[in-house]
Amino acid sequence: MTDAPPIIQLDHVSKIYGGVRAVDDVSLSVAHGTFLAIIGPSGCGKSTTIRLINRLIEHDEGSIRISGEEIRSFREETLRRRMGYVIQSGGLFPHWTVERNIATVPVLLGWKPERIRDRVTELLALLQLDANRFRKAYPHRLSGGQQQRVGIARALAADPDVLLMDEPFSALDPITRNALQASLARIHKETGKTIVFVTHDMDEALRLATQVAVMDRGHIVQLGTPRELLHAPANDFVRGFLGAEDRGLRLLAIETAASRMRPVNGLAAETPAIAAGSDLRQALSEMLATGQHALRVEEAGRVVGELYLDDLVRL
Repeated sequence: MTDAPPIIQLDHVSKIYGGVRAVDDVSLSVAHGTFLAIIGPSGCGKSTTIRLINRLIEHDEGSIRISGEEIRSFREETLRRRMGYVIQSGGLFPHWTVERNIATVPVLLGWKPERIRDRVTELLALLQLDANRFRKAYPHRLSGGQQQRVGIARALAADPDVLLMDEPFSALDPITRNALQASLARIHKETGKTIVFVTHDMDEALRLATQVAVMDRGHIVQLGTPRELLHAPANDFVRGFLGAEDRGLRLLAIETAASRMRPVNGLAAETPAIAAGSDLRQALSEMLATGQHALRVEEAGRVVGELYLDDLVRL
């Protein structure tokens, strides 16, 4: 029995505008369940690449396949119903309620009203929005973060194979952005969805992605896990984009306290504590703020380990 094909496969794909190769000979394979972040400076081709995948624009060279089938073998609307799509502004219809916005694709697919209602309720819960409060609300009554949550719910409504996200959080304030990043990471863990996420923020990419593709001038210059990029950047461009002076802190940010803690060994009860799922950059910040060389690590209200400054330095 052969392995299933990648859910997304790009082979030598190019897009040319007026003689300029916005995307230049890109080959990329995305396995089921991957969270791929495509990152690079403005104009590098990352947003163009994601729009080629769902045929918002057509590629000029190469081939793009979804689950082994060439995307041009699908009708455009059929292809796009297999792919949820979230953009920076949310793109909600202002004259429709939250429920009607989320139901956009299920209505087109002819779902029964009770099935649509149940799906809307399920997705509002998944995005941590109270259904009684938000179901009948209109977009202008929502905050920017709430609108983006509804946009994600709409993209997930018909249970698509792939979720495409084009800089969805870049216009939000840091607190809202951090909360939505945490929600998206949870959704990926709970649903196992394949996600392709365009961003210009390296910290966001490293926090969320299982694979990161770094683009420059239409090319993918490195593809790897966050750890691989941080430990072995392919060239000076990647090294500079990672921020040479911040690499140590970014290494801390992809490890959790639970991954580096020691067994409980009697730290004093007044020693500050940190959640097991917190990253090591948060742990270092807490140590510096409190003047401590160690922290207790807690999970579900009980101490499960201890974390020491020496462990962070050795990492």
